[in-house]
Amino acid sequence: MKVTEITKDNWKVIEMSVGEWEEQFKPIRNHLDDNASWQDENGNGIMFETYGNELDFVREKCELNPRCIWTLMDSEEDDDCVVVEGFHFVNRIGYFITENPAEEGVNYVIKND
Repeated sequence: MKVTEITKDNWKVIEMSVGEWEEQFKPIRNHLDDNASWQDENGNGIMFETYGNELDFVREKCELNPRCIWTLMDSEEDDDCVVVEGFHFVNRIGYFITENPAEEGVNYVIKND
């Protein structure tokens, strides 16, 4: 998938594949759960759950840099899921924390390859 950049209603929207997102933003390994969901190319689980100590950890990181938090959500457009920047509550499935922050003023839509 090619990175697509769109400007809509004064919002910049960037669509990219999961692989492109992982390469650019570098999600960290979930060190709290050896069996964490959503594995990266090295087989490390990188998704954090929406409850308990994993949610507490995501919230702590969100306070430090909210642009390094991403949410896996049910897509409203189809039966798939998407990753979007920020800490979201509605339709959430899990969270990711990245080394590199999202660009301010940009909405990202990360779709499965």
